[in-house]
Amino acid sequence: MAHSNMARNDWLRFGTVLLVIVGSLALLYPFWPLKDVIPLGLDLQGGVRLVLQAQDVSGMTAAQKQDTLDRVITILNNRVDQYGMANAEIKRMGTDRILVNLPGTKNPAQARSLIGQTAMLGFHKVIEAGTSPNSDLVPSSSAQEVLYNRDHIPYVVETKPLLTGAALSDARVRTSQSMQNAGALYIALTFNQKGAQKFVEALRQLKGDNPNTPQNEGDLLAVVLDNVIYSAPRITQSIKDAAAKGWRSVQNTTTISGKFTKAEAMRIAIVLRAGALPVAVKVVEENTVGPTLGRDSIHRGMLTIVIGFILIMLYMPLYYRMLGIVADAALVLNMLILFSSLVIFHATLTLPGIAGIILTIGMTVDANVIIFERIKEERRTGKSPLASVRTGFEKSLSALFDANITTLLTALILLLVGTGPVKGFAITLGIGVTGSLYCALIASRLLLEKAGFAEHIPVRVVTEQ
Repeated sequence: MAHSNMARNDWLRFGTVLLVIVGSLALLYPFWPLKDVIPLGLDLQGGVRLVLQAQDVSGMTAAQKQDTLDRVITILNNRVDQYGMANAEIKRMGTDRILVNLPGTKNPAQARSLIGQTAMLGFHKVIEAGTSPNSDLVPSSSAQEVLYNRDHIPYVVETKPLLTGAALSDARVRTSQSMQNAGALYIALTFNQKGAQKFVEALRQLKGDNPNTPQNEGDLLAVVLDNVIYSAPRITQSIKDAAAKGWRSVQNTTTISGKFTKAEAMRIAIVLRAGALPVAVKVVEENTVGPTLGRDSIHRGMLTIVIGFILIMLYMPLYYRMLGIVADAALVLNMLILFSSLVIFHATLTLPGIAGIILTIGMTVDANVIIFERIKEERRTGKSPLASVRTGFEKSLSALFDANITTLLTALILLLVGTGPVKGFAITLGIGVTGSLYCALIASRLLLEKAGFAEHIPVRVVTEQ
């Protein structure tokens, strides 16, 4: 019965190792170029680094500042995720600043407009509309203000919006199918129920009594994004009649039109979906990391890994003979585990992360060296190869766990309190240490016990005279 249980345990170990190998190879395919396999950080891939400063927070308490910055970070993360800027790093920097790293981004102006736009959307009643950029319009009361559209044509609008962007549940880019504007892009807005109800109320407030518009043509409703008028559709009686039927009739009827490029329309739709920032932000620092530096860093880092890997692979069989081959197999397996884990967790590989990989190579071999020396000691006492392996592993456990758990705790501390580059090192180190334990205790033992490598322990048995 014990033999049967042991056989099942062996198959279980073999199955997990096989699963790890096949799964890792599948995750890492096509293996090269590296940037297509594992997300690369700003230091390796190049990109844009922005430092944003939150405006109008000087009067806030420390708790209010933290809450405000946390909300800004959440909204910015939503924006870059929806826009497709992969592996972005957005985090607090001091009490009122936010660091934004965008690896692989090639257009700093596009990144700045996506990140820096407040996205304050409002629907304002138009009091008077200009006809050209030269129109000279003056508000008639303190409740009005002059805003301009993208062609610099002025509009006098009510300062207080009838509706804000909080009423939206969605915003999507669409292509016009009309004969007049075929192919033109516009942004279709969808109100949430509460927002649609407010929109109905707002439409009912537009009475069509504007003396500056022709009879029966209705009021203009300006769609304003960050103090710029994007469109000013005319609210006709037919629209008001539709609104009278209830909120569902206007939920999907509003659009923002204009001469949009595809990228611009997509950006506006994304910032509207993600919501307005609670405070304005200003780009106070902008750096572009060139791809040449990234390629050079990748080349040197990977060259270091390859040289270290090859030297270890050659040295272990020379010193430990057949046991060295076991150590080499464990090292290869751990490298597969480490890189595939980076893919699974969507971790970003940085230059310090490469340093963590290099350290992992040494630690993987170190775990096997501790085990091999214990096995050799047991073999010297006259035990059989298989008994030496089993006893050697048992006596190695305390040393292995002591060394690796302390390293894991160090990696965890670095991960929790460290900055971006330090976190990159901590992630690869933590994964590497965990993988080295698995490889030593499961894969190496399986090879020694079941593949016949124990028979080749290069130690003479010492016998008493």
